[in-house]
Amino acid sequence: MKPIHKILLHTDGSITKILEAITGKNVEVETVKQEIIKADKKIAEILKIKENEDVNYRIVNLKVNDDVLVHAISYTPLIRLEKDFKDDLMKADIPIGKIMRKYKIEARREINWTKTEKADEMAEIFGIEKGDLLLIRNYNIIHKGEILINITEYFPAKKFE
Repeated sequence: MKPIHKILLHTDGSITKILEAITGKNVEVETVKQEIIKADKKIAEILKIKENEDVNYRIVNLKVNDDVLVHAISYTPLIRLEKDFKDDLMKADIPIGKIMRKYKIEARREINWTKTEKADEMAEIFGIEKGDLLLIRNYNIIHKGEILINITEYFPAKKFE
């Protein structure tokens, strides 16, 4: 594994800022899906909320020049969001880290797990071959001692070599 792969998997900082530093370009967010769902037992346990609470379920691609560098899936318990933050999260193709900076939200990222696997159906998202290596990590953004957002990110290793 290359050093940049380890950085992507283990950083507790902004992935958007790392991508912008690597590419020298602005990162664009393409929202693939966003909807309010009711927390099932698994999501409630992950977020430490009650079952059936409203959760923002969001799937995005982080892109540079239409090249998908990250595919991310996030769960955000709406009960923990302030109105303006929630409005930006719901309507805008803005990276979560930038929304947090806009509202001066002090938070930390806690990595839950990392792994690698061979791309299967995700190969098409990244324009890579099936079997190419994916770097995957899951982490929580913690604010005021509670999980604000749970995020799983997928990176195509070959685009960071």
